[in-house]
Amino acid sequence: MMMEVTAGPALVAPARLSLTGEFGLRIANRRVVVPHSVERVLAYLALSSHPVSRSRLAGVLWLDASEHRAANNLRTALWRLNRSGARLIVAEDDRLILAPDVSVDIAELSAMSNRLIDDPSEHDIARLSQLIGGAELLPDWDDEWVVADRERFRLLRLEGLEHAAEALISRLDLGRALQAALGAAQSEPLRESARRLLVRVHLAQGNVAEALREYVSYRTVLRDEIGIEPSLAMHELIRAHAAERL
Repeated sequence: MMMEVTAGPALVAPARLSLTGEFGLRIANRRVVVPHSVERVLAYLALSSHPVSRSRLAGVLWLDASEHRAANNLRTALWRLNRSGARLIVAEDDRLILAPDVSVDIAELSAMSNRLIDDPSEHDIARLSQLIGGAELLPDWDDEWVVADRERFRLLRLEGLEHAAEALISRLDLGRALQAALGAAQSEPLRESARRLLVRVHLAQGNVAEALREYVSYRTVLRDEIGIEPSLAMHELIRAHAAERL
């Protein structure tokens, strides 16, 4: 009954994995439901930057099982996956890797974030809504390997949004700068760098009251949550406009 994944042509139909929010698999634009064991195999390989040995994959995904049981679990998951009719995983000797034709949302969003950090282009700026609306990486999964990648993606996404906002402020594209800064601040309300960007955008738009409201809101959250004050850099942003009120 157990079928092994073999090398060969990767896919007959285009496939896409969604790892932001809940797990999703689409093949030829059709949603495909697979067992959770298969989801975990696909997610792990999608988050890996290199081929993974079968023994390591089985050991990580079935930590509490014996080596023999874990290997059997992996073979069963691969057999179930093959029943989808698409070759989503290919083998390189004893190692497995996601087929190169499979698109993965988290990989695309991470690549976009890196480009925004390095050199924001108009092409990526035009696609900012994808990053602004991005959810957490598999938020309902508590596997250690997911938790580590979730935090890595969270920070990378925030940096990408902030660099985009900074670039847009310098271009006086304040509407889109506000969207990017809001996306970062809403994702991480205690992150001062994001809140400073919001204040800067409001001031650049001439909305002093909005800037003051943002400052006061942030100061209140900081005091309530961790008992500290905003930094001097945050204070200096609006001091000239509101010295008598601070």
